[in-house]
Amino acid sequence: MAALATRALASAPVALEATRQRLVAGKALRSAVPAVAAVRGQRLVTRASLEKPTRQTYFASPQSLSYLDGTLPGDFGFDPLGLSDPEGAGNFIDPKWLTYGELINGRWAMLGVAGMIAPEILGSYGVGPKIVWFQSGVIPPLGGYEYWADPYALFVLEIVLIGFAEHRRAQDYYKPGYGSKQYLLGLEKVLGGSGDPIYPGGPVFNFAGLGKTPEEMHTYKTKEVRNSRLAMLAALGFFFQAWITGVGPYQNLLDHLADPVNNNILTNLKLH
Repeated sequence: MAALATRALASAPVALEATRQRLVAGKALRSAVPAVAAVRGQRLVTRASLEKPTRQTYFASPQSLSYLDGTLPGDFGFDPLGLSDPEGAGNFIDPKWLTYGELINGRWAMLGVAGMIAPEILGSYGVGPKIVWFQSGVIPPLGGYEYWADPYALFVLEIVLIGFAEHRRAQDYYKPGYGSKQYLLGLEKVLGGSGDPIYPGGPVFNFAGLGKTPEEMHTYKTKEVRNSRLAMLAALGFFFQAWITGVGPYQNLLDHLADPVNNNILTNLKLH
């Protein structure tokens, strides 16, 4: 018994050392697993950071993408005629003016489309006179609606007011910040805005204070350009509808919903 006890005491340090080494190895293994996971995670993050977000384009060409870099709102690389190419356009049209003109015409189109369809809808429900857009002007033979004043007098008044607004807009385009000069009843105090002729801002043109950050403002600008393009196409469609069917867009919609088979683009164009 004494010999066995002596042998056990002699082997105890060896067993303790072996146990200690196993524990150390286990800790090292457990600590290595998060390290490997961290390294793998780091690799994944690094790989994701190297992948650039894909840009949304429509019918873009390598030539158009060389000068349409996506910085402009609503830029999807579509320019089949090369009008925005600073070299290919041959200085025939200033690309900056094209950007400006598209947005201004788009804003007019959004107002125009609303003015084309809203009176017809309201008139069909008895709210206001029942009149379609192409009969509301003064140009014969369709025009001639009787307003509270002489239609030709209203037409001249509109030309004067719109002409003044367009004149001021052109001045502000060629000389940014020119609209802040005060010489008309002090109105330029609130019309001056940011000095950018395309996005004047200020208490009148951005009364809601939209676009707190550059990213948010760019998003709003892109949405505006998209809706502007849709409105210009819609206005063109209203013109052709009036020419072919002789009725307004709302009545065209009602006729199509009532009888889609006999009231559609094919039957109206007599292509069937």
